[in-house]
Parts: sequence; C-alpha cells; structure tokens
Amino acid sequence: MANAIGLVVMPIVAGFIGAVFTAAGGIGVAHLVPEGDSFEASGWSLYTIAVPEADLATATCEITGQDLSVEPADPEVTIATIGTEEYHDLYDVFPSGDQEVTVVCEGVQEVVVAELGMTGTLIGAGVGVVLPVGLGLLALVMTIWGAVALMRS
Repeated sequence: MANAIGLVVMPIVAGFIGAVFTAAGGIGVAHLVPEGDSFEASGWSLYTIAVPEADLATATCEITGQDLSVEPADPEVTIATIGTEEYHDLYDVFPSGDQEVTVVCEGVQEVVVAELGMTGTLIGAGVGVVLPVGLGLLALVMTIWGAVALMRS
C-alpha cells in the first residue's frame, strides 16, 4: 500500500518541485532592435520572438542563423508583461547548437526575445521519474528486509 501511495503521490509532488525549479529559472527576456539585431542562442534552449499585442497584425520577422528551425507561434500566448505592455509569441526558434541568431522585423515598434531554458524541464523530468522510482525501490527493499527480520524473530 505504501508503495502504491508513493508511486501516485510522489510524481505529483515532484511535478510541483519541477515547476518551482522552472519558475525559479524564469524566462529571460531581452529587447531587440526591430530593424536588425542579434542574440547568442544555446542549443539547450528554446527561444521565442515576441511583440506587443498592438503589433501582432502587422509584424513580420526574418530570423537567420547557422542551423535553426523557425516556426510561427501561437499569438494567443503571452510571453511577458513589461510595464503595462503584454508581449505575445510570434515565432519559436529552435537552434541546433550554440550560435548567433539575427532578427530583422518590420511593422513593429518593439521586439523581445525570450529564452525558455530546458534546464528546469530536465530537472523536473528527472525529479518526476527518478525520485519516485528510487523511493519505490527503497520501500521494496525495506519491506523485504522487514519481512525477513519478522520471520527470524
């Protein structure tokens, strides 16, 4: 029974722990010059190009780099709020390695790039899988040890 509870409850607890690590890592937001600017991208991160809500209808960007994948993003997603302005996701950028990425946009007043690091996600996945399995194995070993000790007494 204890193993079942541990295997059900621990992934939930681990999910909360992973969420805290992810939130603590935060989303790094940097302003870019719309007429042309660049940023250093890491292969361990996902980047999103975001613009103010008022510029969503007119915004177009050309994003270039050595080896990266660029996909249109869901404009309903709010990436950051800076001051009173909400910035919405315009493009998602997936670099395949460390490189410099250049962004040139038209039809916008402001552009930001947000880094969504994978470290928090990997920690959350590790905690969510390794911790429950490890504790389940520990509980199994202790149960067997207790049963053997009971039989000897």
